[in-house]
Amino acid sequence: MQHASRLALVIALCFGTTLPASAQDYAERYERLKTAAAQGDDDAAYDLAVMYYLGHRAQRGGPERDTERGVALFRPLAESGDPRAQWRLASAYEMGSGVERDAEMAYLLYQQAAEQGFLLAKQNLGKLYLDGRGTEHDADKAYALLREASEGNQQRAMIDLARMYQDADLGPEYDPEMAVHWFRIAAEANNMNGVRGLSDAYLNGHGVERDPIAALRVYVEYEQRTGREQTTSLLRILSQMNEEDRARADQVAEAENWLGSDD
Repeated sequence: MQHASRLALVIALCFGTTLPASAQDYAERYERLKTAAAQGDDDAAYDLAVMYYLGHRAQRGGPERDTERGVALFRPLAESGDPRAQWRLASAYEMGSGVERDAEMAYLLYQQAAEQGFLLAKQNLGKLYLDGRGTEHDADKAYALLREASEGNQQRAMIDLARMYQDADLGPEYDPEMAVHWFRIAAEANNMNGVRGLSDAYLNGHGVERDPIAALRVYVEYEQRTGREQTTSLLRILSQMNEEDRARADQVAEAENWLGSDD
């Protein structure tokens, strides 16, 4: 651990890499944000609201989580037309975090932010249309919004869009191959739902030629990229394979060194 820290310092000094902020840095930033927000700086007010709402810097000098205070700061920014604040406030209403749950209010705020081109809002608005929450179910609007958000690299939108392509009852366009396309992009970005969707497509031959080995390989490659063990998922796939496929999987695993042996 000491060696790793020393190495990180050397890299930072040589290449100008920013070192992780200390608790003192976050405490000082918190104070600066409070001062700037009180002086009418909207960007500072937004960042301060995020710190309160998420509480993600509490152990490093930031404030304790206070969702109600975060919502109170998001509200005037949202009312003034800030799409980031509209999206945050909509999410709070959707989840009932810091404010009473209200799907219709979430819908209205997501819509306001989406009309300004805010991709995260389009992603969430598309899901509301798909589920019929806060508004009437509308597969066409859901499809259009989710596709636009997916093309803007929003991973949750990719998953919902893939599911629409995969299920003729969900979307206006049934296209299992396009489902695989979006699952693959999400999986390669290490999105767990993308990994699962792509693997299942190979396992079931849905949108791609059936290939149980490829279904296993999706999880193996994810594990190699992230270091997150996928034993349960691998066992689930193996349990659905016939004896011939399991024997072939064993050969491939050995040939490709899936177990990471140095022998």
